[in-house]
Amino acid sequence: MVSKSKIEAVIKLYFDASYEGNGEKMALVFHREAHIYGRSQDGALVDTLKDAFVQRVGAPRPADRPVFPRHEEIISIDFTGEHTAVARVKLRVGNTLYTDVLSFMELEGRWAVIAKVLSGVPFEH
Repeated sequence: MVSKSKIEAVIKLYFDASYEGNGEKMALVFHREAHIYGRSQDGALVDTLKDAFVQRVGAPRPADRPVFPRHEEIISIDFTGEHTAVARVKLRVGNTLYTDVLSFMELEGRWAVIAKVLSGVPFEH
C-alpha cells in the first residue's frame, strides 16, 4: 500500500539536509545509485552521481556565509505505481530558489529518491 506520509518524511529530510548542508542526512534521501540532473550555464546536461552530490552538500561552508531564511514547499506528490512516485518541490538554498522534480522508488524496504532534476533562479522576495 502506498503511503504519502513516507514520501513526505523523505522530502522533509531533504529540506533539512539542504538547509543545514548536512551530507549525512542527504545520503539517507537518495538511493545509492541515484542521479542528479541539471543544466550548466552553457546549456549542457550535468549528470551528478549521488556520492558526489552528497559530498558537495556536506562540504564545509565559509564561516562568513550569510544564513538565509528557509523557504520550502511541496507542490505535488503523485504515485505512478505501487512502488513509484514523483514529487515536485521548491526550496531555497543560499540565494537560489530551486524547483526540483524528485523521482522516488520503494526499494529494499524504503522510499528513496532515484533521480532528481533541478532548476534554479535567483530568489526574489
